[in-house]
Amino acid sequence: MSVVRILRRLLSAESIGLILILIALQTLAYGISSSLRNIDTRQSVYFAWVCVLAALTAFGFSKLNWNGIQASLGMLALGLIGVWILGARLATPLVDLVQAVLSVTPQILPAIRSDVPIDTTAINDSWLVVAEASNALGARVQTWLVGFDRNVIVNDALVRNMVWVLILWLISAWVGWFAARRQAIASLLPSIVLLALITSYSERRVETLWLMVFLLLLLMGIWNYKNHTTQWERRKVDYSDSILYDVSQAVILLSVAVGVLAFITPSISWRQIRDYLRERGQNEVAESLGVQQQQVPARDVPGPRPALPREHLLSGGNAQSEEIVMTIRTGELPPLPSSVLTAPAPRYYWRSTTYDTYVGAGWVTRSAVAKRYEANTPLIPGLLNGYRTLHLDVEMAQPEGKLFWSGILFSADVPLRADWRLRPPSDLFADQSALLQADMFIAASAATAYSAQAYVPLVTVKELRAASSEYPSAIQDHYLQLPRSLPERVMQLAQEITKDQTTAYDKAKAIEFYLRSYPYDLEVPAPPEDQDVADYFLFDLKKGYCDYYATAMVVLARASGLPARFVSGYASGSYDAENAEYIVRELHAHSWPEIYFPEIGWIEFEPTAAQPEIEIPPSNEDITTTPPDETATRLLNRFRLETLLYWLSPAGIILLGFLLYYAWIERWLYMRLSPEVAVERIYRRLYRLGRPLAGERTKSETAYEFRGKLIDSMDSIRGHSQYSNYLSRAGHAVKYLTDMYQRSLFANQTVDRVDVRHLLTTWKGLRWRLLLARLHRVIKNLLSRRSLRRAMSSVKA
Repeated sequence: MSVVRILRRLLSAESIGLILILIALQTLAYGISSSLRNIDTRQSVYFAWVCVLAALTAFGFSKLNWNGIQASLGMLALGLIGVWILGARLATPLVDLVQAVLSVTPQILPAIRSDVPIDTTAINDSWLVVAEASNALGARVQTWLVGFDRNVIVNDALVRNMVWVLILWLISAWVGWFAARRQAIASLLPSIVLLALITSYSERRVETLWLMVFLLLLLMGIWNYKNHTTQWERRKVDYSDSILYDVSQAVILLSVAVGVLAFITPSISWRQIRDYLRERGQNEVAESLGVQQQQVPARDVPGPRPALPREHLLSGGNAQSEEIVMTIRTGELPPLPSSVLTAPAPRYYWRSTTYDTYVGAGWVTRSAVAKRYEANTPLIPGLLNGYRTLHLDVEMAQPEGKLFWSGILFSADVPLRADWRLRPPSDLFADQSALLQADMFIAASAATAYSAQAYVPLVTVKELRAASSEYPSAIQDHYLQLPRSLPERVMQLAQEITKDQTTAYDKAKAIEFYLRSYPYDLEVPAPPEDQDVADYFLFDLKKGYCDYYATAMVVLARASGLPARFVSGYASGSYDAENAEYIVRELHAHSWPEIYFPEIGWIEFEPTAAQPEIEIPPSNEDITTTPPDETATRLLNRFRLETLLYWLSPAGIILLGFLLYYAWIERWLYMRLSPEVAVERIYRRLYRLGRPLAGERTKSETAYEFRGKLIDSMDSIRGHSQYSNYLSRAGHAVKYLTDMYQRSLFANQTVDRVDVRHLLTTWKGLRWRLLLARLHRVIKNLLSRRSLRRAMSSVKA
């Protein structure tokens, strides 16, 4: 096929219309999913695939001469069955059930002959799994429907997602059905109305509505032109080729103009409708379906005053409380009597929240997007070099609604919500630098006991001193931030402390050493409202507790050009050797700074005078090696496999659809037609597939003449191809199909269903031979053009 012909195909009204429909479906899925609560990128992509699959299925139904009622019932049935299978996770149980039925099939005939009972245990067991899963899902759906009927919000994410999948399936089926008829308004109008309702309520991704209107205008112009040219050609009306370019320019200009006008014009009516519904309290439907409202902060109402994270503990008298908060087991040491313990237990910090923004009066966090994770789902999609895996078994005596861990949280065996300021890359094989930049504010969960996997660094002083000073842009943008109101004397102090140091590590240690000279004291007044916390601690108070030390070090580090952040949680606690567990009490509440080192990550420092310094091994020889924990590796491999299967499943479904179509559906469709119509359609396919090989068939050319050209072309390819034996049978098949087509044209030579069945078998074998011949021709043309270019280049040289 020539390049010109390929371009014509790509720029045809059918191809452009199909591309625009696919973009519209993607836009619809993105706009809807962006307005739903707790929907991540993975689920948004899943919605998009549902839309595409539904549109293609409805497009196929339109080619079966079905009426609207038949197609609607078929799409509704497919949607309900598919949603139920996905919601109840019945894919594997149904496969097991089919396998059980097939395994019993050989027993049927012997049972009939000998009156031997059939062993249906496997079928009963498989069906029991299907029934139990269906009953459980049915109960959840019934509960959701009852709450929906009584205006009671039942927050069931599974049922809510099932409802949205079904809605998107039906809307997309509508799009595909009318797209096959090239009716732009009828095709996209329902989806535009749905998107307008959702985005006007949530006020999220309103630009998707503008894009849908723009696509509708383009489709109206393109399909209107195609419909007119089709009528003109049918009526043999002559028209100028320049109409194509004139219409294209007019359609694009008009679409852009109307789209821009719609984008900049305020949508007052939609806002009024939305506000009316909210004022009337009729938003239970939206809440039940998970549509979230855009949270806009009130401009005239001041927000909460930034403060030091442990201020509430000090004011509440918990600074010296012996109340146990949690116990943590790492499994690194066996239970031993205290007298037998020859070395101190490893020291850890149990982190919960990480702050990035200093505002002078305390710490706040910039926007952190929540993402929910199922149990045992990796939060960091990769293994980190220079880190080891730490296993934690945590029991909360006083649940705080959040998880505690050391280092970088990898996974937990309970569902959780992670609030990310910067999510880790979704690439399953992302480099370590990108993974280390992931920035979590908090991991929330109501669990009272959980097991977690975390990464803790295996780093030496030598490696920290050798670390690069070229920080990633995401780190520089957020962790060198200081308020403009920071007093100049704080900046000058930072320069004085670090002026003789050349590496980032030595600068950080110099700041840490300087701050550890300040006395530790819990009985200190709160900072004045008009004074910077770090400035107050460094120059006026000159004593304090961990929040002051950590704040001062982060500020001084940032003033010295070191990316730093403020972390809040608990210190290591006391180690109970007999039970091999850390006992963490309220008095162990702690805050500390962390400094970022490129390719290494965030490293803890301890400026608080009441805490011992953190000992980092000088070199690799001083690191105590521990057997690697394979749990994280197994979880990551399983996660990668599930993710790959998720992304490949649409391709698998499409491939399965093709296999079913060519193996069974195609034959069934042709056998439903009258023999004469079936023969004509098969010959039409032969002509379309053979036309690139034999050339266009002229009006005066007969079917036999076209057959001769096609056979000659196949023979010439067969003579220069390694598949000559495979292509040798093509000539007989072409002759047979042409003869049968000519025979069907005359009333005195009828064809029957047996002829159609034999014709289909012949056509299935010929189709692949024609495709192989076309592929050979394309490769040959590409090689000849390349050799021609080389020859011309050598001549010029």
